[in-house]
Order: sequence, then structure tokens, then C-alpha cells
Amino acid sequence: MSTEADRTAGAAAPPEPNAGPLAGWWPVVAVALAVFMLLLQATVVSVALPAIHRDLGGDQTTLQWVVDGYALTLAALQLIGGSAGDRFGHRTVFVTGVTLFAVASLASGLAPTTGVLVGAVAVQGAGGALMFATTLALIARYYPGPSRGTAFAIRGTVAGVAAAAGPLLGGAITTGLGWRWIFFLNLPIAAVTVVLAAVSLRYEARPDRGQRLDLGGAAALSAALVLLVLALLRGNDAGWDSAQVLLLFAGAVVGLVAFVLVEHRHPAPLLDLALFRRRRFTGAQVAALAAQGSLFPLYVYLSLWFQGPLGYSALQTGLRFLLITAPILLVGALVGTLMDRFGVARLVAAGLVVLGAGLLLLCRLGPTTGWTALVPGFLVVGVGVGLTLPPLGALAVSVVEPSRVGMASGVNNTFQQIGFSTGIAGYGAVFAHQLGAAHGGSAGYVAGLDRLFLIAGTVALLGALLTALLSRGTRR
Repeated sequence: MSTEADRTAGAAAPPEPNAGPLAGWWPVVAVALAVFMLLLQATVVSVALPAIHRDLGGDQTTLQWVVDGYALTLAALQLIGGSAGDRFGHRTVFVTGVTLFAVASLASGLAPTTGVLVGAVAVQGAGGALMFATTLALIARYYPGPSRGTAFAIRGTVAGVAAAAGPLLGGAITTGLGWRWIFFLNLPIAAVTVVLAAVSLRYEARPDRGQRLDLGGAAALSAALVLLVLALLRGNDAGWDSAQVLLLFAGAVVGLVAFVLVEHRHPAPLLDLALFRRRRFTGAQVAALAAQGSLFPLYVYLSLWFQGPLGYSALQTGLRFLLITAPILLVGALVGTLMDRFGVARLVAAGLVVLGAGLLLLCRLGPTTGWTALVPGFLVVGVGVGLTLPPLGALAVSVVEPSRVGMASGVNNTFQQIGFSTGIAGYGAVFAHQLGAAHGGSAGYVAGLDRLFLIAGTVALLGALLTALLSRGTRR
């Protein structure tokens, strides 16, 4: 039985005559290709960092920015991407984002220095934000009724597979072709996505050109996120109680307060703060933060351990992450049915419980243990991701009216990327502290990873508890 909000959101779908010549499942194929490309990029770079370091140089902090530069702009511009889609048409903004992503991918692959690479991946994240922010809205408009659950399940499963398969593909590409090809291979995928969008995404939301975009809100949010990540990255080196780090944290708080004030007063805000009065909407954001902030930042530090003390190649490292990817694929095939039977909120909360349990199961490393101690935890983690990510998008847009699906999509994706980018920086601080305390070496890596597994598992379980509490009392 659907909630009233679900039925309201269902009205967002266009009538059949507005569909393009490739109506049916081609629109979700275009969306899935875009999601695969941009989320693959978030993790594919992790196993290539040692090769990038050998080729371009740079210290650990600079290498973290190769990942965080992408994640930060992807997070900071999600809301403006969703708002632009609601005003100027989701198809237009989607295609613009794919094109910008492709151009920036070419620049990243050609980068002569680490600094240029960081700048290029930041632009790549901006393009990714524009297309990612519109994907949920496009699905909500094209797929009414029972087909919507299937479409959301396809998008979510692709998202989970892309994020989990990134290390494997990154390792294979880096070993076989070189790290620059992890960017070049985006070009043919982007070209196919643009063609599919041009011929199958014909329905456009009616643009509202009378309202100006909330650029002040976007600037305030971007400043807050950048300052927060800088503080987390600088904490170990400068000291957590140093004036520099304290000023960075204070600046992040000021930026966040400024964002809230701008949103409260702007006639057409990026984020309607009143949405957070809806408990289920707030629960979706908590789940997004916990899902992306728990597991996926760990790939960077697991890759450093595999390719450092354990001496594996990039390809060998990626192959080991298949133990997470395979369960995502298997569970993803069942998620559409599970969503209809149990409801999206319950499924998301249950998935986070399984994810948290798997992460805690990883806390089995000792000074003499090898990577095989992680196998049971990897398998459980894969099941948890497969249960969590597919219904998360449906939960995000299920309680908003049709004119707000772009905003709801952007908010949910923003929280996901905030979890990812701050997770990389925060976990990096913990990992570096443990590594320094052990004076480097295998013991330091193992101690650091064990602490990260404990933190990540706790984050996932707390997210599950809050999601369940906030969604309590809602009907399927």
C-alpha cells in the first residue's frame, strides 16, 4: 500500500505521448550509464594513487586531494544542479553535466602535474554534480506506478556496483594501460549517454525562468565543505588545537550558518529547510550520509595497504574487492521485489544494519594476519550495500511534490558526497595518526585499518538506528 506522498510523487511522471522514440527502458539506461561513470570515478582513482604518485609526485595530502577535489565539488554543487534542473529542464542540465564531465576527464588524463590534475578532477566533479542531481528526478518523471521501483532499483544497483567495482577496474586499467586511461575511458561512455539522452529523454519539466538561482547559498555551502575538509587534512600536521586548524573549523561553522541564513531568506532556495520537518525526508539524508561515509572512503586506505606492505599490484588489489562487488550484483537482482514487499525505509535501515555488521566483522586484523581475514566481512558488506543503495533514491523523493523532485534528488546526493569527502579526510587523519604512532610499517597500517573499520561500522549502525526511528510509523 503506498503512502500519500508516494502517490503524489507518482504524479511527476509525464504522460506517455511525451516520451521519446526510445521510450520504455532506454531513459533509465541513459541514467544508469551516467551514474556508473561518475560513481566509478569516485573509487577507481583509489588504486591508481600510487601510480599517480610515481608519475607526478606529491605527498599524501596532495594525493588525497585527487580524490577529495572530485568529491567536494560533486557534493557542493548537487543542490544547484537539482535547482537548475527544476527550473531549466532536467534533460538540459543532465546533458550539460555529462558533456562537462567528459571535457574534464580529457583534461585529467592529459594533466602534466598533480596540481593540474586536482583542478581538472574538481571540474569533473562539477559536471558530475549537474548530471547526478537530475537522475532521480528523471526516473521519477518517466516511471510511474510499479515500474518506478524497478527503475530506482536499477539505478541504485548500478551505483553500488560502480562504487564497489572501481578498485578492480582501476587496477586493471592502471596495470594494463596506465593511470591516465581511467579518465580517457569516460569519453566513449559519455558519448553514448549523450546520444541516448538526446533521443529518449524528450519530456522536460516546465522551466521557471522567473526565479534566479541561489548562487549565494551554493557559495556558502562550498566554502563550508572546503574549510571542513582542510581542517581534517591539516589536523595531524598542524595540531588539532593549533590556531590554523581551529580557524578552519570555525570558518566551516560560519559557512554553514551563512548557508542556512541564505536559504531561509532566498525566494527560491537551493534547499527548502521546511523539508526537514518531514521525518522520512530527514531519515533519507541520514541514511545517505551513513552509507557513503562508512564503507567507500575505506577503499583509499585498503588500497594503500594492499599495494604497500602487502606488495600487490593495482590489478591484484582490485581483484580482492570483487568479494564486495559480487554480493551487490546478486542482492541487487532481488531489491525491486523487496522494496515492494517491505517498503523503502525499512529496507534501507536493514541494509545499513547488515553493512555495519560486515564492517565490524572486518576488525580482525593483527600484526601477522593477511588480507584473507577480511573475506567474511567483505561478503557481508557487499550484501549490506546491495540492500541499502538501490532503495535510497526512492526514499529520497517519495515524500516531495513533483516540483521538488530535483531538489530532493540534489539534497540526497549532496549528503552522500559529503559523507564520502569528509570520510576520506577524517579517516585519513585517523589512519595517519596510527601510522605515525607505529613509525610506519605493516603494524601501523594494520592498526590504522582496524580503527577505521570500527569507526565505519559504528557510523553505519548509528545511521540505521536514526533512519528507522525517523521513518517509524510510515506505511509501505
